[in-house]
Amino acid sequence: MRRQQGFTLIEIMLAVAILAIIAGIAIQYYDGYIGEARIGTAIKDIRQAETILNDRAMDNDLGPMDGNGGALRALYLNSGTLVLGAVGTTPAGAAPWVDPWNNTYRYQRVVATNSGVRTDAAGAVSNNAANALAPQSYDLFSLGPDGVQSNDDIVRGCNGEFVGVYSDHPAC
Repeated sequence: MRRQQGFTLIEIMLAVAILAIIAGIAIQYYDGYIGEARIGTAIKDIRQAETILNDRAMDNDLGPMDGNGGALRALYLNSGTLVLGAVGTTPAGAAPWVDPWNNTYRYQRVVATNSGVRTDAAGAVSNNAANALAPQSYDLFSLGPDGVQSNDDIVRGCNGEFVGVYSDHPAC
């Protein structure tokens, strides 16, 4: 009797099971990699917005950025220029500047609560007597993967010394 060449059903099922396990492990690593890449992109975007806001403050061009006291603002782009507007309303000619999770980046000035700190009429903190409108500190943040304020948000904190995931934020 001649023996047939080929694989048995058991051998094929075993090979498919091994491939499924390997694929499951690979997908978990891939998802983690994508998540880290999105966090890195959000950090880069926040640093870029920080640079733009600081340059505008130094040039005394604070018009649309100073907002109302500690009101929460969203970041928008209008022909390459950073514009701040109320959350949920897009200024004319502008497009929302969105994070990797498709949420608008947010801006909020830190408002003085201490009468010994120089502030402008709207409450912007300034160490520079010649330019009372220059904010000493502000928050820039992304709402992170879940789209709501929580520990997974990407934030600018400690007066710009920290940009990263909120849960990693050090005490300043």
